[in-house]
Amino acid sequence: MSIIKIVIKGCSGYGPVDESYDDKVIITSSSISYEYLPAIESNLNPKRKWTYKTNSPLFLHVFEMICTKIPQVLFAENIAECTDVGMFDYTVTYEDKSKKHVCYWCTGEEFEDLFRLIKQLVPETEYVPAVLLTSDDYEEEEE
Repeated sequence: MSIIKIVIKGCSGYGPVDESYDDKVIITSSSISYEYLPAIESNLNPKRKWTYKTNSPLFLHVFEMICTKIPQVLFAENIAECTDVGMFDYTVTYEDKSKKHVCYWCTGEEFEDLFRLIKQLVPETEYVPAVLLTSDDYEEEEE
């Protein structure tokens, strides 16, 4: 059965309240949208919201590649869970309108391959959604 929509929700996990947030990425075969809601909005931590819609065959191809990775997330058996990091909440909607929902408390590295594909759909003018961040997104400091 074909996937028609993927929703990935995240949150900041353990840390100061002025840095905490909830966010959400929604992906379909023709669009990607993002919403970032900080617990305390400020100049350094503003709300962000964007949507990108397209009829690009390349976008559709990447969406289809993402869909092949989703079962590995929905039916994962070996996820290293911990409580001091953010949450990943996945909801997948199928063409018959049925849904599958799972939630993990782990690092983004558990979903690195999937997130790498999704990041290809993020417009260049936007920051990488916080829920999709992995160690690949942070520059290592030189000694």
